[in-house]
Amino acid sequence: MKYFFLFSILFISLACNREPDGVAKVKYAGALRNYTQNHDSSSAILLDTINPHRRLYGLGPLKDYAGEILIIDGRPYSSKITAKGRNKVVQSFDLKAPYFVYAHVRDWQVMELPEGDITTENLEKLLPELARKNKLDPEKPFPFMLRGQFSAMEYSIDYQHKKKKKPKPQTSFQVKRPDLIVLGFYSKHHQGIFTPPGSNLVMNFINTTATQIGQIDHITFQGKKVQLLLPE
Repeated sequence: MKYFFLFSILFISLACNREPDGVAKVKYAGALRNYTQNHDSSSAILLDTINPHRRLYGLGPLKDYAGEILIIDGRPYSSKITAKGRNKVVQSFDLKAPYFVYAHVRDWQVMELPEGDITTENLEKLLPELARKNKLDPEKPFPFMLRGQFSAMEYSIDYQHKKKKKPKPQTSFQVKRPDLIVLGFYSKHHQGIFTPPGSNLVMNFINTTATQIGQIDHITFQGKKVQLLLPE
């Protein structure tokens, strides 16, 4: 039963549906560097102002960097770390973000990955080549998804530590052999905007029971156990 959530989302997403039309154009609001350079964590976008279509995919932090947001096939999820260190996930479009990247994807195409171990760094090098095979321009930003069982993952969740007298809960985690849906965006030209400085990738995940969401810091997987999906 743990795969029911995973497959219910992705089988619907892969079904041929003609709305909205056009190529999956990546859009964004705000920028990561507004916070890293200017310490501005105010909201740049209200999620309910984005067309909440079932083909909507997006990610970003919560307002004030108090957690993470992930939208998969029009389903919005947010995750916060509670004072007790629990990953609390809720589903709502009533959310604000200091920056957010998103795209409407009509159809996804499953791409073959090379066998053997693949890391975040390997994936960053593979994506442009695989994008070209799928008739995507790697000079333009594009979304991608990964699904399956991963070998290991390091992830984090943004957290605002307001009660200074109390210890800060754990916000970075390591997991072995997780079953995940991963949404990512690739771009050569948006470092410090929606990808971290020094990287062309940003990735968030949700587990198969929709009880954990976070931003991926590093991931390892075998190509034969994980599928890559690119927009058609």
